[in-house]
Amino acid sequence: MNKKKIDSTKKTSLILEEIASKSQLKEGKEAVRSILREIYRQGTIGTKSLARKIHLPIPTVAAVRKELENTRLIDRVKKGAILTESGLMFVTKELRISFVNDLLCKTCGGTRIEFPYEFDDIISKLRSFTELRPTPNTSLDQAFGLPITALRRAYFMLQNNDLEGRKILLLGDDDFTSLAIALLNITTDVTVLDIDMRLTDVIEEIADENSYQIKCYNHDLRKPIPDELKGQFDTILTDPPYTIPGLELFLSRAVQALKKEIGRKIYLAFAHRAPNDLFEFQRVITNHGLAFQEMIPGFNLYEGAEIHGNTTSLMVLVTTSNTRTIIEKEYKDMIYTGEIRPTTRIYSCLNKHLTRIGTTEKIKSIEKLKELGCPICGVKDSFTRITKENLE
Repeated sequence: MNKKKIDSTKKTSLILEEIASKSQLKEGKEAVRSILREIYRQGTIGTKSLARKIHLPIPTVAAVRKELENTRLIDRVKKGAILTESGLMFVTKELRISFVNDLLCKTCGGTRIEFPYEFDDIISKLRSFTELRPTPNTSLDQAFGLPITALRRAYFMLQNNDLEGRKILLLGDDDFTSLAIALLNITTDVTVLDIDMRLTDVIEEIADENSYQIKCYNHDLRKPIPDELKGQFDTILTDPPYTIPGLELFLSRAVQALKKEIGRKIYLAFAHRAPNDLFEFQRVITNHGLAFQEMIPGFNLYEGAEIHGNTTSLMVLVTTSNTRTIIEKEYKDMIYTGEIRPTTRIYSCLNKHLTRIGTTEKIKSIEKLKELGCPICGVKDSFTRITKENLE
């Protein structure tokens, strides 16, 4: 490689690194490259769609987009981001990207789940159930999954031979996956543990009305699994707080509840993470003596949850002869995102009145702000986030 080519490659790398640095992108320059590649492939793409495609939080993508605009690599048009002429040259000549086709399956979107003929009836009924959910409690890291997420999980576990004739435990079920399983009309034993009594009450009411066999426990997982449930289950599904302490606690409770046999499964939903964070995440799993079987990015879709790009991965973990519980007794430290990484956010209503929300404020969440309305004018919709302050 000649010196001119080396200098060009180095300059390209520095441009990507500078954009990553200015936008405080933990994923580094490779994520900037992925964003440019996706804009090139799509032609024009909105921020939310872009975040979902590359599995980054919407605010993060917005920050990178702003820096790309400042460097004149992209423009913003009505339909979203588009490469400028210099941006197109940069992508095709410097990054040497030319392939535009999306090779993911158009039917399943890469989730590997093709819904059977009875899908329409089941999803319609599941939607009617999820409409009965209360407002998400964001202090518990609740972000409600879309009905299709719950049904995907149910079919995926069914396909993997982890539902029929099995005892399954859901550690938290704000996504109503227990009801999706019940709608499949198969023989299975379903139990739900959730800290939020509002959710367990709704699940129990629906189960009673429809003769679904679902047992619910109102239980804080900072306390050990109830004795009668320890070592009883074949399969676990959990969508824990997206923190390392939360992951460690929920995995320990999952191991407590599983039968002490090799090959038992834990289906784990977790937010997409930067490489260094992912390394720490994998360390927690390995410390429990669990093995990775597979991981499907973008499997779970959520209402809101912009901080996670509205999507998370689904992982399948399997027990081994080395599987063990790390946290046996009651856990008294912090596990939720708002506790570990407290923030204050400022929102503007339609009338430009500003309201501070956060764990240390009178109004704790955007959901509560929408419920109560603007403290000044009473408007209850169309709030725009102006800024976010870390309080650590």
